[in-house]
Amino acid sequence: MDKLLKNVLSCMRTKGLLDKNEEDVYRFGLECLLLEVVHYLSYIVIGFAMRMIIPMIVTAMVLIPLRRKSGGFHARTRSGCYLFSCSIVVAVCLLDKIIFPLWLCTATTFGANAIIFAFAPIENENRTLDQEEQKKFRKQALIILVLADMAIIISHKIHIEVCQWLLNGMIVAALLNLCGKIQTKCKLEKIW
Repeated sequence: MDKLLKNVLSCMRTKGLLDKNEEDVYRFGLECLLLEVVHYLSYIVIGFAMRMIIPMIVTAMVLIPLRRKSGGFHARTRSGCYLFSCSIVVAVCLLDKIIFPLWLCTATTFGANAIIFAFAPIENENRTLDQEEQKKFRKQALIILVLADMAIIISHKIHIEVCQWLLNGMIVAALLNLCGKIQTKCKLEKIW
């Protein structure tokens, strides 16, 4: 990855597309873009391999925006992040194969809403938020949560499996939120 980034930046410098003083900013942006591409391509491969591409995409429609705004658990390294994320996608695909009874769906919807409402946004060492950003991210997370709730209710009337897939995205986001809270608390306790 470092060699690829170095070559791309060198090419950009040669063509006059990059100011030497801004190289670190471009490097960070390109690195994030490449990592996202690798992650999403891997998720698609996992979805196809497990024959769960449509359910996985539906689940991701709730999970990804909710996770971006509410935060949660983060691995310490790139490879740890990649392996953890792929494991989550496999777990989501397995979860999407199960149809739960209505009472359990209702209970988990309330539970997931409560967790995200209570904790969002969760910071991590790579992304600290000032007070204004915390308010903004919290508001956005809660808007996404309400939209997801509405989609779950509407889809329940139309197609139970789609309802379940959307709910699974919310459940996984809430679990990652809870794990992120525990991770943050453990780090604070180590400081003391």
